[in-house]
Amino acid sequence: MNQIKVTNAATLVAKDSIIAKGESKDCVVYAMASSFDLPYDEAHQVVKEKFNREDKKGTMSWSIYSKMKDMADTQESINGKFIREIVSRPTKTYHLHGKDIERKNRVSTFIKEHNQGTYLILTSNHALTIKDGEMIDNITKGSAKAFVTRAFRVEPVEG
Repeated sequence: MNQIKVTNAATLVAKDSIIAKGESKDCVVYAMASSFDLPYDEAHQVVKEKFNREDKKGTMSWSIYSKMKDMADTQESINGKFIREIVSRPTKTYHLHGKDIERKNRVSTFIKEHNQGTYLILTSNHALTIKDGEMIDNITKGSAKAFVTRAFRVEPVEG
């Protein structure tokens, strides 16, 4: 079985951040930072303004989905990137005992099927980034087994 490459988002985007040292429940900030190539402090401000996140409190899933959908519809850019596509509740069909069965995708399955490009991933209570088959997450263990509820493809603005 292939091992999933995991990068700790904290070392990637927050190593010089004073704000990050005092934060908690900030996986959406890390996911935005690593998906849109922002420093932690800039991503912190974006999440605070766009998703109404309060310091040291988590971000509501419905708020993330609603604003990300608005950003996709209006082609709003953050750091020269925008949401190209929204994948809701991805599934995979397996053939078991003569029947086709739809199963929800886990993060690990999503990575295998989407190993090119950048995706901001939401699970039931967490957010992380998949970038060219690599998982970028502030929690380095366990996230690969979670079910994907939404995936937002992030791409550079063309032209």
